[in-house]
Amino acid sequence: MKVFAIIVTYNGMKWIDKCLNSIVNQCEVIVVDNNSLDATVTHINTNFSSVKVLSQTRNHGFGVANNIGINYAVQNGADAVFLLNQDVYVEANCIEKLVFAYKNNQDYAIISPIHLNGDGSKVDRSFLAFTYAGSSSLISDLIVSKSLNEIYSTKFINAAAWFIPSKIFYKVGGFDPVFFLYGEDDNYCQRVLFHDFKIGIIPNSIVCHDSNNDNYQSGKIGSEKYFRQFINTIYVKYANVNTDDYKQLSKFKIYLLKKTILSFLSFDWMKSKIYIEKFKRINIYKISRSVKLNRESKANYLQINEYT
Repeated sequence: MKVFAIIVTYNGMKWIDKCLNSIVNQCEVIVVDNNSLDATVTHINTNFSSVKVLSQTRNHGFGVANNIGINYAVQNGADAVFLLNQDVYVEANCIEKLVFAYKNNQDYAIISPIHLNGDGSKVDRSFLAFTYAGSSSLISDLIVSKSLNEIYSTKFINAAAWFIPSKIFYKVGGFDPVFFLYGEDDNYCQRVLFHDFKIGIIPNSIVCHDSNNDNYQSGKIGSEKYFRQFINTIYVKYANVNTDDYKQLSKFKIYLLKKTILSFLSFDWMKSKIYIEKFKRINIYKISRSVKLNRESKANYLQINEYT
């Protein structure tokens, strides 16, 4: 299979050497740079001549930048893509193992290796939490040293290292651009399951995810990060194609409006401002349109001119 690794970068100098050195000899590599302010692009162009760099003039966010890379890969004959975070390092033969697993399990839309932390000394915390919630049989088999299956099904795996066959994009589409950063992988997994595909983890391959950054920490109340995290949570819940929760959004907005008024009447100006800001940021039309579009079986969000 012809596989393209797609790496979205943004100020990635801390990780990019180790990331690229781990993958460039395994498959073709595309970097989509989200208008980095550091030397990421110059460094890649100088030191990794085999890497195709798609430099952007603004920061599109994680999902849209991946869509740009996916579109390029598919247009250039990719049978599959491997979405890889800039802070992830893969083991030797990772692509080979993913391809082998897919050929034996072609009903899987997403296949991921096991994620360790940055230095490989422990299982990545996020991966462990997601795996325990969605594929406890893998954890059980590892603990009791049972013979491991080739692949374990799960309902969700974070998009740090996703192998996706190109045919999936013609059914499920790309990432929904309503998500800028975080939540896009939840939404995509929901859509994969809706379209009757599976999500899997293979235990015979590992990546190291050096994810010690403040993006996972809660934003300070009232900050832009706080509101972004709030709206991502709302979109993950209400834009879920497997439910009709989006029809309840108007009730939720009425609830926020009531909380705004009550806070105002009790002279709690800060809470009042926060509730009204939450109310304003929820776009019912955008979410309902997203659900209806994502239930269709076609290559949504992958036209390159959408983002240029």
